[in-house]
Amino acid sequence: MALSKRLYRRIFLLSAILIVVELIYLGIRKQILPIDPVILRSIEILLTFVISLLITTVILRLTGDKVWSMFEKEMEVEQRIIISKLYAVSLYTIAFIITFWRAGLSLGNITLFVGLITTGLAFAIRDLLLSFLAWFVILNKKPFQMGDFIRIGDDMGLVTRIGTFFFTLELPRKDEFIKVPNSSVLQKSIRNLGEGEYVQELQFMLKTIPENPTNLLSELQQFIKVRSRFNKVLKCNLGADANNWFIKVEYTTHFDQDHLRALIAAEVAKLFNEHLKTGAAQ
Repeated sequence: MALSKRLYRRIFLLSAILIVVELIYLGIRKQILPIDPVILRSIEILLTFVISLLITTVILRLTGDKVWSMFEKEMEVEQRIIISKLYAVSLYTIAFIITFWRAGLSLGNITLFVGLITTGLAFAIRDLLLSFLAWFVILNKKPFQMGDFIRIGDDMGLVTRIGTFFFTLELPRKDEFIKVPNSSVLQKSIRNLGEGEYVQELQFMLKTIPENPTNLLSELQQFIKVRSRFNKVLKCNLGADANNWFIKVEYTTHFDQDHLRALIAAEVAKLFNEHLKTGAAQ
């Protein structure tokens, strides 16, 4: 619906421009408005360009929905989005080629010109092109989808939109969003935590072991159980590696209760106090 409204506005705008340019052109042709022949030629080219864009937009409006629904049973939504965008770009490319041809350029010159422009633009907007390429990767390889909770680099949130150049993450604090360039997918590691619920793991390094760790761990577990809406996984254990003893906490959580992590860290600091290594939470 939003796309149709944009196309209707575009058709209206191009029609208005066409009427104005056509009136000027007719005035010049009937010698009502004396003007230099070079300017007249430029107006003719502009007229061709506006007509080409208008016809292309009308065709896109009439056929866009059919192209979208043509592959409804064969392709997923993301792939149909790609097909629709490529279809629109192809139509507008034809409109530009017609304009260049009307301006007197041969097919060879048009190809060379388009190649030079494409090369220059690719160098100037390489970051955008990289994000555009990553958009194809996201839609086809599906490292994540809308509705997934992901961690990418230092950013973490719920994927609410996947655009051509950016995707939007809703942060655990409601009504806060960030836009992440699609190119980040090719440059940073991604951890897909699924749709909503996921298991969070925390470790708190110890410098000494308390006398009654079992009671303290049970108290910590009860603290989490009371405050968490998800208790599918809930473990508080004492563990060790080659160098350290540590408290390992595992619990089921959701992106909208991310604040629970800070509460758990504060409770661990309260219960284990002098036994913790400073700044050793992971």
